[in-house]
Amino acid sequence: MKVHGVTADLSFLMRQSCYAAMLLGCLTNPPAAQEPERARGTPTATAPSYKVGDTWTFIWGRTGSTPGTPLVMTVIAVTGTQTTMSSSWNGGRPKEVHYDNQGNLTRDGNGTTYEPSNGTLSFPMSVGKSWDFHHVRHFAFGTIDVSGHDEIVAFERVQVLAGSFDAYKIVSHGVNAKQLDRLYDAPFTETYWYAPSVKEVIKSDYALYLDHQTLLTRTSELSAFSLAP
Repeated sequence: MKVHGVTADLSFLMRQSCYAAMLLGCLTNPPAAQEPERARGTPTATAPSYKVGDTWTFIWGRTGSTPGTPLVMTVIAVTGTQTTMSSSWNGGRPKEVHYDNQGNLTRDGNGTTYEPSNGTLSFPMSVGKSWDFHHVRHFAFGTIDVSGHDEIVAFERVQVLAGSFDAYKIVSHGVNAKQLDRLYDAPFTETYWYAPSVKEVIKSDYALYLDHQTLLTRTSELSAFSLAP
């Protein structure tokens, strides 16, 4: 689940700018991942097993001069094919968010759907694995076609507000394209870290471009979590 990459619920960014939200890039479901030979001593991670009560708090947009905005995500239901979470921005009214059984976003709190999913995570994970991705995102006011390429480049120790964790570093390059008339292509890059022990992306850095200019950037970082027994 990208707070994803990611993470996660895009409602905060959408409230800031509908146009920017139309262009926002997400990672997508990997249709044809390439499995590398696993390097000696590097682990392989399987898909997370979510439980009702699992809770994560992320800080979005934190910089040296601003504290950022908290997002709290809590698992409220789990089936064989879907995990349902409650998401709350900055203490606001909770909204329901849907993920597939690998933690990939399929519906955010605004009702935006991702077909087949935003594909932030691809399991099993191992260093050197890469995949091409594609999904279609349906907003109330339009549709965006997203495609690109992901690669797991390292397994390393990462320090975030919640502590220090071993995590897979994933680098993504992609393009957002408006459907039908395709008036623009908006490239994006993202680097994010997934920690198996936390069952989440614990850090991400994202940038979206238009006409060779940076349109927006966003960051997220895990500040606290609690996993159900």
